[in-house]
Amino acid sequence: MLRQQIHSVEDDPELFGLAAAHQREVAAWFDHTVGWRFEVYRSEGLCRLYKRRADPPSDRGPVVRRKSGEVPASPLVLVLASLICEQLWRSTQATFNDLQRAVVQACGTEAELGRLPRFRPVADAGEKQATAGAHRRAFIDALLLLESWRVIASDVALDQLEQDQGLDLVITARRERLALLTASVAPSLLDIDIDRPDTHAAALCADQQDLPEDAPVKAQERRRRHLAMRAVLDDPGVVPDPATEAGKYLSSYTGRERALNAAAAAGLVCTVRRDWWSVSDPNGRSTDLTFPAGRSLEQHGALLLLDAIVGRNEPMDWFGIEWASSQLRRELAERPWWARRYQGPGGERSLAEAGIQQLLSAGIVSADPPPGSGWRPTPAVHLWQVRVSHATSAAKAATLSGVTDGRESLDD
Repeated sequence: MLRQQIHSVEDDPELFGLAAAHQREVAAWFDHTVGWRFEVYRSEGLCRLYKRRADPPSDRGPVVRRKSGEVPASPLVLVLASLICEQLWRSTQATFNDLQRAVVQACGTEAELGRLPRFRPVADAGEKQATAGAHRRAFIDALLLLESWRVIASDVALDQLEQDQGLDLVITARRERLALLTASVAPSLLDIDIDRPDTHAAALCADQQDLPEDAPVKAQERRRRHLAMRAVLDDPGVVPDPATEAGKYLSSYTGRERALNAAAAAGLVCTVRRDWWSVSDPNGRSTDLTFPAGRSLEQHGALLLLDAIVGRNEPMDWFGIEWASSQLRRELAERPWWARRYQGPGGERSLAEAGIQQLLSAGIVSADPPPGSGWRPTPAVHLWQVRVSHATSAAKAATLSGVTDGRESLDD
């Protein structure tokens, strides 16, 4: 449930049966440990973990499962998924083209006010085809995301929309499951400013806000426990800073033992230092993160950057995109047979950005405000050693080996 919060009986009948049989125990564990709600909807064949945080991580989101592989859903994809649900709530069946036109119309007026993104999947005269293609791809991704949650179905595989621009198909939604996608009270029922999206997460998670100073001791203890456990179960790393509520809880003997037990129950492994908790998932059951075990060029680039970061005189110093690009520019120049798609102009910067995103997801670096201006390594860098084996011929790519605390390795 930590990896994918929505499970249907169609995906895994055995898992759904276990969730239904042990609903009370599972719900009690999540409620006590992290303050999240777990529900099983037997009539709809759906179970869901309502995983809410007042401080949602901005670098994570649902994963879209394309035929070519998995990609994180972009903000545009998430907005389009919501708009698609709105249209299908009105009419549970529509063709792809009709649904796309309805979303274009919905975005038309609101985009002028800055409340919705511009969405133009069909290029008009004088407009770039690349932008229209990207918008169409995002719309298909939104449909794939909803399909993976078993909320919609189509009479033809959605992946075929990528190859056939003229293809039209029928999409059918299950209204009861659409209703279950709502994770909180409708924003229209809350006292929020629609033009200030930065305040919405706090309003939707009002139960997680700071308690008054005269709140009961048990309530304060429960809040600290929930904050700490959410960080341990949901983040790749945690700073046990006693000045913070979560850090204060993890710094205590009781809090540390409870957090370690909760992580073990969830199948996670914690490496604890005085200044850092590193949380990993050896079995990959609770996260989509594959670093460092992935074999992509982007993960190789991340390991090369990690090697450069650790090799500096001051590994914890801030760095910017220019420094990261220069490190990979040298690697690309020395190995012209490696990472061919990044060998062109500006390729080193694109690879650096992708590699840094991998390091961000793994908790090895953190964004240094303002976002995108630079990054600062976390204490997690002290748990890593990277060995780069140079290829003996131009026909072989470099072999990268990443070792985490002497226990995890990657050989490619």
